[in-house]
Formats: sequence, structure tokens, C-alpha cells
Amino acid sequence: MIDIEPLGDRVLIKRIDEDAEIQHGLHVPEIAQVKSSKGRVIAVGEGRLVGNQIVPLPLEVGDIVLFSKYGATEVNLDGEEFLVLRYDEIYFRQRRVVIPDTVHPDALTQYSLLKNAGQLRESLRDA
Repeated sequence: MIDIEPLGDRVLIKRIDEDAEIQHGLHVPEIAQVKSSKGRVIAVGEGRLVGNQIVPLPLEVGDIVLFSKYGATEVNLDGEEFLVLRYDEIYFRQRRVVIPDTVHPDALTQYSLLKNAGQLRESLRDA
């Protein structure tokens, strides 16, 4: 992995290429393909300057984002193509979801207790 940190409110993104085939199995030639505006966050800068304070960016490594087609600067690092964008050029984010392989039994017990307490509270409120 690349050990690099963008400065300020810049974000390093790896473009996620959309599928090159259409629904009916037709192949679109490379020259006619439109570059995707979707990517995965690889590195995040320290934040933006607001007044005298640096406010951290609300992005994390691994988030999937939709960004402006025209605001990105393409860079080549270690033979791979990346994009550098200002935070303002990112429109949406989809957080990375981590699903554990196993669930601790205590977590299930706590969940069921909380769920039952919520149901009890609603039944008392309806009564």
C-alpha cells in the first residue's frame, strides 16, 4: 500500500471503473467509455482550516465516494493511477461496512435485552 498523506483538505482516491458492458452484452469500445465518478478513499488530508482551527474531514480510508468529473487531478504513484481532489469536490459518501465473522454471545444477549426493553417501553406507551 502507498504510504502517502495528502495535505490540507485534499483526498487521494482510486477510481472504481464501472463495468464496460451494457445490459444486452454489447461491449463498449475503450475510446467511447466515460470515466467513472466513483472511487475509494485511499488517504485523507489533515483537514480544512476554519478560522484558526483545523477541522478534520469526515471521510475515512475505505469509504466509497462520488465526486466531480472536472475537479480531480490525475497522478501516477508507483505505476498506479490515482486522483487528488479537494474535499469540496466530493458530493456523496458510502461508508465502508465491516461485518464480523463471528459475534460474541454477550453482544447478542445485550442486543436482545435492549430490544425487549424497547418493546416493553412501546407497549407501556400504547397502554
